[in-house]
Amino acid sequence: MVGGKVKELRGIYSALVTPMDAHENVDFHVLRALIDHQLAQGVEGFYCCGSSGEALLLTLKERQSIVDTVVDQVAGRVPVIAHVGTIRTADAVKLAKGAIDSGAVAVSMIPPYYYNFSESEILGYYEDVVQQAQVPVIIYNIPQFTGISFNKHNAGSLLEQELVIGVKHTSTDLYGLERMHSAYPDKIYFNGFDETFLCALAAGADSAIGTTVNLFASRFVLIRQLYREGKMVEALKEQSKVNSCVELLVSHGIFNGVKYALTIQGFDCGSCRSPFKPLSLQAKREIEFLVSEY
Repeated sequence: MVGGKVKELRGIYSALVTPMDAHENVDFHVLRALIDHQLAQGVEGFYCCGSSGEALLLTLKERQSIVDTVVDQVAGRVPVIAHVGTIRTADAVKLAKGAIDSGAVAVSMIPPYYYNFSESEILGYYEDVVQQAQVPVIIYNIPQFTGISFNKHNAGSLLEQELVIGVKHTSTDLYGLERMHSAYPDKIYFNGFDETFLCALAAGADSAIGTTVNLFASRFVLIRQLYREGKMVEALKEQSKVNSCVELLVSHGIFNGVKYALTIQGFDCGSCRSPFKPLSLQAKREIEFLVSEY
């Protein structure tokens, strides 16, 4: 999946949540139903086992099983990208190879965390996964969680490689996004913060991977369409609607909030794994109102 085929990966991706039952077991039955529902809503791709999918609260076996299930249920209808980032290089390589063997078209990785690794060590981590797994890789730029902000300078040695096909930019630094796009225009730039989607399009993003895409993919498709047609006032109105939803969900914990919104819609996703706390009754009432109004 390199060269001209990279263009096939551009689109609006759902950063899939991971449905859980009451005992914190992954509910694969609900996961399959959720995929079909979201495809009917206009989702153009799936990004599984990322932040929204509680990746770092899952075992390696669970992560592989989720990728297997998503790819099987999608059955080639849209691309599937698997997040395989973790702290240990060998685990990331194993997950990357497994994801591609299952049928994912690319993998994405947060940098290794906790030990305050040097820039050289972080770049080496990506280099090792690319070289050992020989899979298309998307850099996951999420500095508020990892402590490192990728830009055209420190990520340049990676973006120059054919197998590094793009960046998932979950950052409010849209200047940095524009500079990466200007320096490496052939790469794919996925906006990661749903609330900045319209702004990110103007800065060079051509795709999105979002938590609230789970809920309203059609809204993101519409924003992109209006932007391309130059209807900026209308596009901003739609972005504002998204932002009102994001604001409420973030106030209660966006991952649990999205899971509960999906549960209201008939897809019982349960709660996020501990140490996440379940939603309060008040939070549930506010999300119920949000869903009914939307």
